Amino acid sequence: MRVVTLAAAAAAAPLPTSVTVDPTAPKPNILILLVDDMGYSDTSLFGSPNASTPHIDRLASRGVKLTQWISGASICTPSRASLQTGRYPIRTGCTGTVEKFRVIPTPSNPGGLDPTQHLGIATALKQAGYATGMSGKWHLGVSGNEALKGGPDSRFAPNANGYDSYLGSPYTNTPMCAMDGDGVSDTLKSSPGFCYMTANTTVVQQPLRLENFTGTITDHAVWFLRHQASKPQRQPWFFFMSYFHVHTPLFTNRTNRGRSRGGQFGDNVEEMDDSVGRIVATVDELGFTNDTLIFFTSDNGPYQEEGWEFSGRTNLYNAAGEHVGRMKGGKGQLFEGGVRMPGAAVWPGVIQPGTVSDTMVSTVDIFPTALALAGVKVNSSYAVDGRDMTPVLRGTTGSQHDVFLHYCGFTIVAARVSGRFKVFWATPKWYTNDPKNGSVCLQCCNGVNPFSRLTGAIATQLCGCEDKDQDWHDPPLVFDMATDVQEDKPLTGANWPADAGISLADVVSKALLAKETMEMDVHPKPDITGAGTCTAGLPAVWRQQCCPGCHAVGFPFPECKTLLGRNCTCDKVPQFGHEEEVSLLV
Repeated sequence: MRVVTLAAAAAAAPLPTSVTVDPTAPKPNILILLVDDMGYSDTSLFGSPNASTPHIDRLASRGVKLTQWISGASICTPSRASLQTGRYPIRTGCTGTVEKFRVIPTPSNPGGLDPTQHLGIATALKQAGYATGMSGKWHLGVSGNEALKGGPDSRFAPNANGYDSYLGSPYTNTPMCAMDGDGVSDTLKSSPGFCYMTANTTVVQQPLRLENFTGTITDHAVWFLRHQASKPQRQPWFFFMSYFHVHTPLFTNRTNRGRSRGGQFGDNVEEMDDSVGRIVATVDELGFTNDTLIFFTSDNGPYQEEGWEFSGRTNLYNAAGEHVGRMKGGKGQLFEGGVRMPGAAVWPGVIQPGTVSDTMVSTVDIFPTALALAGVKVNSSYAVDGRDMTPVLRGTTGSQHDVFLHYCGFTIVAARVSGRFKVFWATPKWYTNDPKNGSVCLQCCNGVNPFSRLTGAIATQLCGCEDKDQDWHDPPLVFDMATDVQEDKPLTGANWPADAGISLADVVSKALLAKETMEMDVHPKPDITGAGTCTAGLPAVWRQQCCPGCHAVGFPFPECKTLLGRNCTCDKVPQFGHEEEVSLLV
């Protein structure tokens, strides 16, 4: 009999801030469904003609469709850090100016989201008595230990950040994870070191069986919900479902290939939708529906540099379903295509079903919203940049953000004012290797990441955040998000909207004051390589996670080996229908 511990909380660490808990708070269950690299229009809910997403559509019909959901950042690691903490990514150091350090570059790098410095949503909710769980992609670091200090210390892993039960990939989907003919991420020498699965901090599958990944992490989510329902007394729960879909390399189970009108990408979207359907159906079956707040969104815009066949869309459709254009940019950029996400929220009895909100909310708002509903209050000296969006979800107020700042790396390059006007001090310089090829994006930075060649894979390169990567504007460009989502018509005094309720000069002044105040309050700088504290450093064998009984060797990208020097593999993912395989340490 094999035993996999899936509900073992990490040893309690001191909180980075004091908290108080109101025992009279409603404490709803909270479920976050986060897609990876999904464009604004990739679901049928937001107009896609290429993928059918009946489960997401049905979910949104039970609550509010949010048409101005703005991500905390335009790329994976900083966006996810903002979700976990409710803070701009610059506060966590989970950002960078050069492309390779805008995210954590390998699973054996020394940085990550530090729970001793930043209060995570799962840790905060545990203070209010919540059970916490997570499935899927993390990409916020694993271990930080130096040489000669034992094996990986998992100080940045999901368990260390408050998740009692975790099953998934602590890194991300990456070119090294491309499947072989058997559906396994084992096409390159470097693949197993990047692409593997852990149950809490134990490696249970290496290399990753990518074909089955979505089904496996969905099984874990369903198991978590059933376990909560089996408890003799109600305990509120929080679950974070973090998909690999629709990040490249695209993958689906072989039973789902060719099912959509949108090729491989559409198949990815529909497989993800099936997972959403399973999880929400389980919530309903177990009687959690009326006590559960559900969020659905994406971490950032589509990865255009991968080519149109493999990336999402930022199309715009009118009420009749007619295509009327597309938003500029995509992943890595601060045009709307990079940061405006599909969004929906559901809480029966609180959120009016079948409603649509054009009010701006953000991914950073999930943290303060969840804490407010759980009755958790942080010390006033601890900065939280998000705002409780409950009034917006109830339909009783406009945007909670007077000014919302957009960072590219360490630099504030844009801002939203009053939820409506968008101010740009800088915009990205686009370039492409093949401008005449319509299958390659034009509003992007279509190069090759030279760092990726060391892995044996070729990764496309996103736009950077150094000064040389930007076109600077003085005076800044200003766009009206109420009438110009495509950001094509800069405003001037001559065409300033009559219903603005604020002058152009005041919009720019408010944005500039918020920018300067933030820069005085939070002013870390990138290191010499262009990295933040969370993304800096080099991979190392002593931080590489391997199957039990194996060890890591090699540089720059560690490989896992047995004592006899053979490639190390394991496949001990728990089978959730067989309780003898899962130890419930609660």
